[in-house]
Amino acid sequence: MAATRRDDLLHALAARVLLFRTSMDQAAVLDPEAMRMARELMRHVPDPSADLEAVLTLADLHRCRSVLLGDEAGREDAAIATALERYAGRGEADQDPEAAEETARVASLHARAREGVIAAERHRDRVRLENAIRACEAAVDGTPVRARPLHASALALWGVALRLRYEHEGRPEDLDAAVTALRRAEAAAGTGHPERNLVLSGLCAALRERYERRGALDDLTDAVRVARAAVDEGGPEGRGGRLHNLGLALRLRHERTGDPTDLAEAVAVHREAVALAPPGHRDHALLQQGLANALRVRHDHTAAETDLQERLDALEATQAGAAAGTESGAGPAGAAGGADAADSAGAADDERAVVASVGALVNLASALTERHQRDHRPEDADRSESLLRTAADSLPARHPLHAGVQYQLGLVLAARKRPGAAAALRTAALHPTAAPLTRLRAAHAWGFEAMTAHRPEEAATAYGHALARLPALASRHLPLVDAERALTESRGLAGDAAACALAAGDPVQALRLLESGRGVLLGQGLGRHDDDLARLRAQDPRTADRLAWLRTRLNAEGPGEAEGIGRTADPEGPGDAGVPAGFGDGAGAAYDRHALASEWERTLADVRRRDGLADFLLPPDPAGLLAEGADGPVVLVNVSRFRCDALVITAGGLRVVPLPRLALPGVVDRTTAFLGALERVRAADDSDDLMAGPAAEDEIDGHLGWLWDTIAAPVLDALGITGTPAGERPPRVWWIPTGPLAFLPLHAAGHHREAAGRTVLDRTVPSYAPTVRALAAGRRRAPAPPPSFLVVAVPEAPGARPLPGAAGEGAAVVGALPGARLLSGAAATRDAVVAALADHTWLHFCGHGTSEPLTAVGSRLLVHDHLDHPLTVARISRLDLTGAELAYLSACGTARSGFTVVDEGLHLAGGLQLAGFRHVVGTLWEIDDTMSVRIAERVYAGLGAPRPVADRAAHAVREAVREVRDRYPRTPSLWAAHIHVGP
Repeated sequence: MAATRRDDLLHALAARVLLFRTSMDQAAVLDPEAMRMARELMRHVPDPSADLEAVLTLADLHRCRSVLLGDEAGREDAAIATALERYAGRGEADQDPEAAEETARVASLHARAREGVIAAERHRDRVRLENAIRACEAAVDGTPVRARPLHASALALWGVALRLRYEHEGRPEDLDAAVTALRRAEAAAGTGHPERNLVLSGLCAALRERYERRGALDDLTDAVRVARAAVDEGGPEGRGGRLHNLGLALRLRHERTGDPTDLAEAVAVHREAVALAPPGHRDHALLQQGLANALRVRHDHTAAETDLQERLDALEATQAGAAAGTESGAGPAGAAGGADAADSAGAADDERAVVASVGALVNLASALTERHQRDHRPEDADRSESLLRTAADSLPARHPLHAGVQYQLGLVLAARKRPGAAAALRTAALHPTAAPLTRLRAAHAWGFEAMTAHRPEEAATAYGHALARLPALASRHLPLVDAERALTESRGLAGDAAACALAAGDPVQALRLLESGRGVLLGQGLGRHDDDLARLRAQDPRTADRLAWLRTRLNAEGPGEAEGIGRTADPEGPGDAGVPAGFGDGAGAAYDRHALASEWERTLADVRRRDGLADFLLPPDPAGLLAEGADGPVVLVNVSRFRCDALVITAGGLRVVPLPRLALPGVVDRTTAFLGALERVRAADDSDDLMAGPAAEDEIDGHLGWLWDTIAAPVLDALGITGTPAGERPPRVWWIPTGPLAFLPLHAAGHHREAAGRTVLDRTVPSYAPTVRALAAGRRRAPAPPPSFLVVAVPEAPGARPLPGAAGEGAAVVGALPGARLLSGAAATRDAVVAALADHTWLHFCGHGTSEPLTAVGSRLLVHDHLDHPLTVARISRLDLTGAELAYLSACGTARSGFTVVDEGLHLAGGLQLAGFRHVVGTLWEIDDTMSVRIAERVYAGLGAPRPVADRAAHAVREAVREVRDRYPRTPSLWAAHIHVGP
């Protein structure tokens, strides 16, 4: 430990000396911290004669101090330096010329790098940015790694230069590389480094920018950690800027997680920062903006008049000194953010002043708009519009912030019914360097504006641009939970887009838009990977293997989770070629995802440039999906605020069935009422009201009748499906509901109590599919005989009510399937189940399942150790179970999506499809334990047990459900939950 501390101190002092010699930064050697470290170093050097490196480093420190302090004040330092040099036996003639030459070379490299970054920060043109990056790369490569703190300074400058280029050109790979470099710099610098603030503030800014672009919570959490370290470790100089950075990160984390303590602390630290910068201070405007934004968020929660007024006061205060900073929080050269910035760059440049002014204008305009909406003062609206126009005129058209200003201006103009709203929103939506989320929001608003103005063709175009941003929001850079959250911005978007295309008379375009905006995450996993990789492997086996390995690594859970479980390639793959150096230098596996995803995207782009591979790993064109109607109609029920229709893919082509009795508000109301009725059925057993259960069942039956009258009957009548002659099998029909319809049992729609055949179950063999692409992918997978069976039974999961029937159901299924493996009770742990899935093509799970309304990927099967090791949708979907046939989930709510991303199919059934199962039998809600066993027995009989055939699943489920329905027609909660998903 002492040796390690000795090395840290020695390297930190050497860095201070080099920093002084390359940049004349006097604080590097005059800072009292330097002398404290020198004294501590000598305590760790018990025998100076055996550690001349330490002696000479101290001599260099004192020599630099003597030069700065002059003959009189520096006399003592000069004497100490001379004595130490003599002790070490170094006179001018004795100095190692090679060491002196290396020192001079490194000093020159660092000086050029620092000058390059300062020039790039001030002017932000491409030539200076490229020069700065080349100079920084030379400094990184030319600095010995053994001189760890000096290496840290070079890495920090490189990271800042990369972030500047990202801000100028918008390339996300630059931002990833900046984070990587700055993380390595943080690890190499350690405490006591003279440029610790540069490293921490540069890293904080890069992490925050990457979070704002991609939405990964890990980035934001680390930004808070880094910003807090900068506040805790820094001195009084620049404290306001560091507090500002911390407040920004805390506010963003509150907006993401809803944690009230983060918001309270954000307001507190912003107030402290403002107190340190009174009017006239160079950072006064910057810090006031930070406080104003924190107050805006709190006002959104509390609607407190005092918060709105304090926010307006703060924003008005920014107008006088906006040129001093911007809420980006990263100062010139990324020095210490905000207040430390000007000293590091030498002066605030014109562009920073413009950006700061624009930020102040936009924030004030937003606050005035809010007050106008509340108080209806026309002067507030007039001034808001004027401020935004001024802001728009202040920025170059290609500046990333220009899109945000145009978006806000478009919203204000639209609200005031002023001309130019669509033009401003269109400009923001098509901006080449804006963040994907900004472009999506602007395109969405543009589409709505165009549709309300009765321009459906323009609206469809606008919505198409919005949907095109979804893959970037939910990219492979993100863990699944973060990708799911990013897609909450797309709620209802695909449905509205399709409705606009239908209004424009283009049903094929409507299908394309509906498919491109739904099941985005499913599409990433259900693409034509196996077929396309085989095509590539015939041309270039090495690249195909590399892509397969990258896919395996990207689909892994992440740090701390097992990788490669299931039918995957070797998790170590064909080596680590292509992974940038530096991962492992404190960065850790959590950050490999960004480098791997970038390599994945670069490799895909290269492959798609090759002859015959332009569509490599892309979803099929919607026109090609029309072939999926050959085996029976595929019905996409589109629900939109504009109109509701069924798009039906048939053997004869694409048909549109208008649904005039269906409206989005009615669907929302029906969904709420239906879910409430299910809750009352569950609560009836504990109620003293004997009629509570029957009344709830009557309400459920009424909803099933409504689904028939408004959706199913119009569709089936239009298709001529009015009944099946005796002795013939009814036709297959696949349903793809959108929006809140995903919570309702379309397969059970009908008037079941009248026994007249006016039901979906009587006229058809119903199945579901998340998207047409998912259905097509399932059909392409060939069956994988012979089947092997895994049965998992968890009758008593910790923290959940017992399911005594689960043990009997598991035993019954094992009895029906010879050779089946049973994992029951305490043996059914998450890791045991996941490992067993790799060796079996069929799964039957009987136990509890949970549906998480706010995060579908957190929905889980309650295995025995679920409290510590949950088997979630996220975990299941990351498995590679190629060749898996059928999963039967005898658990509650296994086919119910979360409320936030209902169009993603991110439920337990969808997760198993994503992992590789062709067929899934699941439930939309919890059903009676005894009835669950009975239906399971009948399904397996219909599958042909003891030699079941998975492709009989849809027919088997239908017959089992109809049998129970015919016996209990007045109790639909018992039988209407079971569904089949798949081809």
